[in-house]
Amino acid sequence: MDRESLISTTTEQNICIVTFNSNVITSAFLDRLNETLDTIEDSDVSGVIFQSAKKKIFLAGADLYNLQQHLTDITYIKAIITYGQSTFNRIQDLNIPTVAAINGACLGGGLELSLACTYRICSNDKSTKLGLPEVTLGFLPAWGGTTRLPKLIGLPTALKLILGGTQVPGKVAKKYGLVNNVVHKENLVQTSITTIQNNNVKKRKTSFVEMLPTSLILKKAKQNVVSKTKGNYPAPLKIIEVIRNGHSSSRRESLALELDAFVTLSQTDVCGNLLRIFFLQEGAKKLQTLDPVKSWPLNGTVVVGAGTMGAGIAQWISSRGQHVLLKDVKDEYIATGLSRIGKLYVQAVQGHKMDRPTARDGLARISTTTDNVSLKNKLMVIEAVVEDLDIKEKVLSDIESQVSDHTIIATNTSALSINQLAASLKHPERFIGIHFFNPVHKMKLVEIVRGDKTSDNTVERVIRYVHSIGKLPIVVNDSPGFVVNRILVPYLILAAEMLADGAQIEAIDQAMVKFGMPMGPFRLMDEIGLDICYNVAQDFHLRLEMPCDLSELSYRMDSGKLGKKSGEGFYKYKKGRSIKSKVKNKIDVTSLVDRMIDEAQKVLAEGVVENPDDVDFAMIMGTGYAPFRGGPIKSKKILK
Repeated sequence: MDRESLISTTTEQNICIVTFNSNVITSAFLDRLNETLDTIEDSDVSGVIFQSAKKKIFLAGADLYNLQQHLTDITYIKAIITYGQSTFNRIQDLNIPTVAAINGACLGGGLELSLACTYRICSNDKSTKLGLPEVTLGFLPAWGGTTRLPKLIGLPTALKLILGGTQVPGKVAKKYGLVNNVVHKENLVQTSITTIQNNNVKKRKTSFVEMLPTSLILKKAKQNVVSKTKGNYPAPLKIIEVIRNGHSSSRRESLALELDAFVTLSQTDVCGNLLRIFFLQEGAKKLQTLDPVKSWPLNGTVVVGAGTMGAGIAQWISSRGQHVLLKDVKDEYIATGLSRIGKLYVQAVQGHKMDRPTARDGLARISTTTDNVSLKNKLMVIEAVVEDLDIKEKVLSDIESQVSDHTIIATNTSALSINQLAASLKHPERFIGIHFFNPVHKMKLVEIVRGDKTSDNTVERVIRYVHSIGKLPIVVNDSPGFVVNRILVPYLILAAEMLADGAQIEAIDQAMVKFGMPMGPFRLMDEIGLDICYNVAQDFHLRLEMPCDLSELSYRMDSGKLGKKSGEGFYKYKKGRSIKSKVKNKIDVTSLVDRMIDEAQKVLAEGVVENPDDVDFAMIMGTGYAPFRGGPIKSKKILK
C-alpha cells in the first residue's frame, strides 16, 4: 500500500473525518498522519474524528514484524518511538476537539493514539477491545501510554491495564473512564460529530483507591508483580519505575522516561524471546493448507467419552458456536459429563469470560446419547475414552462402523501410538490424533498427530477444524508422547527419582517455579493424576527403552493416592487446595531442566517435528515452559 492511501480524509459539517486504511502503525503511516495534521492545522475545521476503514480493527498498534527486524538497532528504536510520541503530541495539542471513533481492536499504539484525543467513543461490537498489551511482549507502551493513561483513568486502574496487558470491551472501558460513550457501530460517526459540537468534557470522579498515597499504590503494584513473575520479567518493574518517576513530571519528561525504558527493554533476551513466541502463535493461527476451503460446518462434531477430557472438549467446541453430540455408554457417565460442562460455563460467567445468555446458548448446543446412533452425517468424531489401548481400539472400530466415508476419526490420546491404533481400522488414512491439553478451556495448544497412513487431506481438514474452534495447532509425527509429553514425562520421572533419593517435594516444586514453570513437577503430577503419569511412563519404558524408577508413584498409587482427584497425591488437598509445607532446603534443579533440553533435542533428531521453533512453541503453549526463556531449545543457550 502506497503512503497516500494509508490515510484518507473527508469533511462533514465542517469536521474533518480521518480514516485509517492500515491495521498497523508504521513510519510511512506516521508520515501520512503528519501530512494530514499539517492540512488540519492550516484549515478552519471545527473538529477531527479518527476512524478506521477496517471492519474489526481500529488500530492494532505498531508494526511488530518491523520492530523485531530492527530490535538490535538502537538508533532505529529511538527514532520510531520519538516519531510516534511527537505525532501523538500534535494530536493532543490541536486547538480543536478530537474524537477517536473506535470499532474493533484498539490496541497498543492504536490506544495510545486515542489517548491523545479529547474524546473516545467506541462501539458495542464484540470485536471492540481496548488495551495496552506491550508488557506481554517484554516492553512498555512508549507512545504516551504510561504518561496519559494514569491521568485519564487514575493510577490504580491504569496500572491494572498496563501491567496486566488486559484487553477490555467497550462497556468495561466506559466503566473505567477510558471511553466517554459506547454506541452501536452505525452511530459512531454521528455520535462523534455531536460530541465535538457540544464539546463538554466531563470531569471524572476520583475513586477512593486513587486517594491513597501514590507511593503506597506503586508499592502494592510492585509486590504483586514480584509475587506473580518471581522477578523473571523486567518489563512490569520498569513500567512501575517509569510511572513512579513520570507521574508528577511534565509530559516531555515522562515521555523521555518512556523512550529510555523502551530502548533498555528492547535489548533484553526476554523481549526477544516473547516477540518470537508472539510470531510463532501468529504462525500457528495462519498455518497454511492446500485446500482453499477454509470453513468448517458448525454441526459436525461428535465427542465419544464424557469423562474429564471429553466433557472439556465438548464444552470448548460448543462455546465456539458449534453443535456437539456427546456420546457415552451409560446415562450416569453422561450426567457427570454434563455436570462438568455446566460448572465450566458457570466459571466462565463468574470470570467475566462470557455473559449468561452466551453460556446458555453454548450449553444448548450440546446433545447427548448412549445409543448406537448413526453418525453418517457427522464430519468429525473425537474419541476421548480412557488411556487404554485395548479399549480405544474397540471404541474406534465401533466408530468406524457407524460413520460415512468422509468422516474424520480422531483420538485424543496423550501418548498412545497413532500407528498402533490405526492398525485395527479399515481406513487409517482418515484417522489422526488430536491431542487437547488439560484443562481444555485454558490450554491453547492442540497437537495434530499424523500416523504413517494418515492422508494429507485429513491433516489439512483437521488444521482447519482446529482453527475453527480457536485453538493453535502444531502438526507432529507419531512418536511416544509426541512432542510435549515426550519432553515432559522424563522430567517428571527424574523428579520422582530425586524424591526417592531424599529431595523435598516442596523444594523441587518451588525451584522449578522460580525457574519459570507455572507449577513444579509434583504439583503437575497431582493435577494430571499419578495413575495416568505411571501408565505413560510405563509406555515410555517399553517403547523408548527408557530407564524408569517409578517406586514413588507406585507406592502412592497402592495407597489410593492418585493426586488431586483423590484428595492426596504428592500433596494433601482440602476443598481442592493443597496443604503447604515449609521448604527446608533450597535445591539445584539444573538436572531437571537439562532433562527437558536433552529430550527436546531428541525430538528434533528423530524427526517428530522438523523445526526447532515448533518444539519451543509446543512446550510453551502446552506446559507453560518459562516463556521468557524462549523454550527448551532456546534455553540451551541460556543455561549451558
